[in-house]
Amino acid sequence: MDIDKRILIAIDASEASDRAVAYVAQIIQGQQDFRVLLCHVPGPIPPKLLEFGGREEPVAEEQAEAALHSAQAAWLDQVKQAVQPVFAQAQTRLRQAGVPEWAVETQIAPSVSGETLDATILGAAQQAQCRTVVVGRTAYSWLQELVKSHLADALLEQARDCTLWVVH
Repeated sequence: MDIDKRILIAIDASEASDRAVAYVAQIIQGQQDFRVLLCHVPGPIPPKLLEFGGREEPVAEEQAEAALHSAQAAWLDQVKQAVQPVFAQAQTRLRQAGVPEWAVETQIAPSVSGETLDATILGAAQQAQCRTVVVGRTAYSWLQELVKSHLADALLEQARDCTLWVVH
């Protein structure tokens, strides 16, 4: 498999994300040698689930750590359930364009504490050997442009050794 034909699409429940998936479906329509990774980065893990203050006694420490890991797993399960319809819609669109089901993977890429969204996406692309990253871009009013930043802009600044498709 040519790694140049591995495409990561960053998806969420937005219209911009839908446009990105539709664009990729149109570009690779019917071609069997592409692989697509649908990647969702959830919001940051709640601070209360990051760590605990520790305990004096080893047994209490183990119990607190086990409870924290259990809470983290429950949070990730909720994220997985919430994003399943988004993955399903994107998979359906790609399948309708002739992309085989086996050629599409999904991934939830939680960001590491303090890691930016663009760094998380680029890290997932590098790990999966995707040389092309696709994101949707939402149009902002001139006033919103003053206070909001676009993921695509951050990706353009940070992306190295990959192609970036920004679907507007």
